Amino acid sequence: MALINLLDWREEARQQRQKEFFITLGLMALFAVGIMALVTWAMGNKIDGQVERNNYLQNEIGQLDRQIAEINEIEKKLEELENQMEVIQNLQRSRPEVVRLFDELVRSVPEGIHLNTFERKNDKDLTFQGRGETNPRISEFMRKMDSSERLRYKDLKEVEKERKGIPAQIFVLDALQVIPGLDDKGGQGGSR
Repeated sequence: MALINLLDWREEARQQRQKEFFITLGLMALFAVGIMALVTWAMGNKIDGQVERNNYLQNEIGQLDRQIAEINEIEKKLEELENQMEVIQNLQRSRPEVVRLFDELVRSVPEGIHLNTFERKNDKDLTFQGRGETNPRISEFMRKMDSSERLRYKDLKEVEKERKGIPAQIFVLDALQVIPGLDDKGGQGGSR
């Protein structure tokens, strides 16, 4: 029998398989790196696209916020203008009321009553300070005020005798101004 050495051939085959294994391993590693690079590039593009969309949305939100601020400012100015218009309309409506109030006051003050001061505290409240010759004259003033169309007696705060000169009664009287058209309908009366 002839002696054939198969060890060299087996050794060469093993080295060849090992070489093929490392080449395959290297190709697989390159393929994996390529896939990772491709995935990284794709994800980076998606992230960049999303960042771009987010920036666009932020810009749009900023523009809308500025527009909302402008709208709020315009609404505030509109409300101020409406309030000013209402004040002007109330002034226009109340202009003749002052004249009517003084006209009614002249009719309500009886003989023997002298008014020293007349104060209007707000839209309706009036305070009269004056002198009356007697208590019945002051009572007559209060009755005439109640029967008046534009005045209502509210309260007689004080009455005291004047100690000097001609005997008289010094009084302080509160009243309400009534505007017939507004107070009868339950609205707010008074002039501004």
